[in-house]
Amino acid sequence: MRRTAEEAAQTKAALLEAALFQFAEHGVAATKLADVAQRAGLTRGAVYHHFTDKTALYAAVIANSWDSVTAPVWAVLDSDGPVEDRLREFLVAWLRRLREDRHFRALLTITLNASYGPDQPEGISDGRASKSYGLADWLQRLETFLAGKRGGGGSGDGAGRRGTHADDPSGAAAGILAWLCGTALLAATDPDLLPPSDASGVALPLRGALP
Repeated sequence: MRRTAEEAAQTKAALLEAALFQFAEHGVAATKLADVAQRAGLTRGAVYHHFTDKTALYAAVIANSWDSVTAPVWAVLDSDGPVEDRLREFLVAWLRRLREDRHFRALLTITLNASYGPDQPEGISDGRASKSYGLADWLQRLETFLAGKRGGGGSGDGAGRRGTHADDPSGAAAGILAWLCGTALLAATDPDLLPPSDASGVALPLRGALP
């Protein structure tokens, strides 16, 4: 009996879910396709039906998860209100997701802390390209936001004078990106090492980004 398109989609989704957590928990290099199949409750043939090799599976995991998992956090920057308030809420939301959302934490783990073994040289360039693209996108979003090119400055003197533009948008964006990556690596080791998921936990990066 031929599988329906819906069944094929469900199988692929199960493989992507299994691969996300297998990669995060055991590393990309150490993970075998058989491990992913076993975790998903499927055969190794099912993996090869959808993905040619581990590199293709890794790329698919990133492509499938990147926007859907991270979009809710980044949406905070596009909301209304003073720039400083939105940036603070974004950073707090980031910490909360790292603590509470296992998909978010796993995705950040495999994109920022992925390891590649000597048995998969082609995967090195593909994986790094995916990572570089994603981080470059984050850097551009932050720089655009801190340069004041997005609307939603809010009302009142606080929105008009303080936080509408960073003194150095590029440098401030790089600093925030470094903080995001650093906290993600901490969460991959132990979420309890993270700063508090409130205003006190994000005071330092916020102070460094805005005048």
